[in-house]
Amino acid sequence: TILESVGCIWFNRTEAKDREIVARKLREHVQGADNNPLLIFPEGTCVNNHYSVMFKKGAFELGCTVCPVAIKYNKIFVDAFWNSRKQSFTKHLLQLMTSWAVVCDVWYLEPQNQKPGETSIEFAERVREIISQRAGLKMVPWDGYLKYSCPSPKLKEGKQRDFAELVLRRLEEK
Repeated sequence: TILESVGCIWFNRTEAKDREIVARKLREHVQGADNNPLLIFPEGTCVNNHYSVMFKKGAFELGCTVCPVAIKYNKIFVDAFWNSRKQSFTKHLLQLMTSWAVVCDVWYLEPQNQKPGETSIEFAERVREIISQRAGLKMVPWDGYLKYSCPSPKLKEGKQRDFAELVLRRLEEK
């Protein structure tokens, strides 16, 4: 209720119709001159503060400027990462709420625009690389939802090949 009151856009990833509706709502929002900036977490899930997983391309298909923000939690008082396999959400929330502080480093990075001829996936990977380098995160060629399921070997092989090709292309550009 609270999140809906501040204009959050909700959707179900498994529903094709929801994806289309959200894409339309996002485009309408970024085209509106009086609208607030969108805050999007393109990983789609929280990861463990060591890795940067593949970004969802939807945020990079909007044709607008992206202002990357790198966030890295400091575990000095509490680990902000919720490992759903080891701890219930209630217990994790209680741990966060009763800790002395949740400490994190935040870096606001240079705004980025999609380059001519650059696909939305390449744009997302370029932004992810900028964020990863600044926060000291290791880029990995898999989706953040891998923690919830076990992908087929064929899928893993394809993702690794795609990632390797992208890395080689980047090296050639430099």
